[in-house]
Amino acid sequence: MIRSDQGVVFSRGRSEPLHPPELAHIITADAGLTEILALLPRYALTNLPILLMGEPGTGKELVAFALQALSQRVNRPFQRLNCSALTESLACSELFGHVRGAFTDAHAYRPGKFRLAHTGTLFLDEVGDLPLAVQPRLLRALEQGEVEPVGGDETVEVDVRLIAATNQDLPNLMNQGLFRPDLYHRLAVLVLNLPPLRARPQDIPLLAEHFVQDAARRYCPNGRLRLSTKARRRLEEYSWPGNVRELKNVIIRAALASSGGLIRAADITFLGEVRQAATPWPRGLPGPRPCADELLAWLGQEGGNVSALARRLRVCTKTVYRWLRADGVNPKQWRQPAAHGATAPAKMRLCQVGAAA
Repeated sequence: MIRSDQGVVFSRGRSEPLHPPELAHIITADAGLTEILALLPRYALTNLPILLMGEPGTGKELVAFALQALSQRVNRPFQRLNCSALTESLACSELFGHVRGAFTDAHAYRPGKFRLAHTGTLFLDEVGDLPLAVQPRLLRALEQGEVEPVGGDETVEVDVRLIAATNQDLPNLMNQGLFRPDLYHRLAVLVLNLPPLRARPQDIPLLAEHFVQDAARRYCPNGRLRLSTKARRRLEEYSWPGNVRELKNVIIRAALASSGGLIRAADITFLGEVRQAATPWPRGLPGPRPCADELLAWLGQEGGNVSALARRLRVCTKTVYRWLRADGVNPKQWRQPAAHGATAPAKMRLCQVGAAA
């Protein structure tokens, strides 16, 4: 399968997209995820609750937006609420609203997410973190279609389509007494389990290219940026615990660290990755600077071009020459055939001059 510039997935030998334009922002060539996306148009046309399950960063919010766009409520309100870290009182106020004077800081009437989403869609993210005491009120809102503001004594009818998302194991939370079984079964009428990025290896280069082009438009003066072969391989070999969100962040960091419109393997960094510390300056040269092995590796990537390396490091050429001489390297003798990726011969490394002085 291939992808158009707009992110629509096509099948080879066909001219029409496999998915409607509302799914164009979801990029995949994975068969499992493609099957899930094929269900969205049918699910969207119902008013049934939908439960989205998957690890953080797998695109649950994008799927929620797609469901709204594909539904008959497309031009109606779309409200979202992240349930993590909400106290009982705050969750009730956010969901159902409150009247003036309902509690100490209730200086004005607040409608709440259910009333704001009336005739539209309400997306509850991290629903597994919803306080247990609030869950019966949510269940009542879903089953009876009415809410009661905090501090009020009148119920208000609401017409809301609910989409809930979680990265937790809700059946396990039920066994621990942290999630109500009746609410779970009310939410889990239609369930979509989004696969992690490590289970979709063919999507890594597709998504990486998409994020590279986006980073080029945002952060590169000439709007041009591409991945080197080694950088692409480094991305494909990573396990991606943070899924698509982590991949996007890695590409942004790499784009800002790159030079010459090319993201190299050395520009790819992962949070928590242990990196070798740079060696200190030789005596007489103030402050830290890149170690000799780093300089040689980077110089090799630039094909022995000291000026290109200086531009990449954002320092003047004389500074790079001074670093190399301090490490006992003669730049005029150092050349590395970039096409073959050969390493610098040992004889090109001269003994360090004055390092022990």
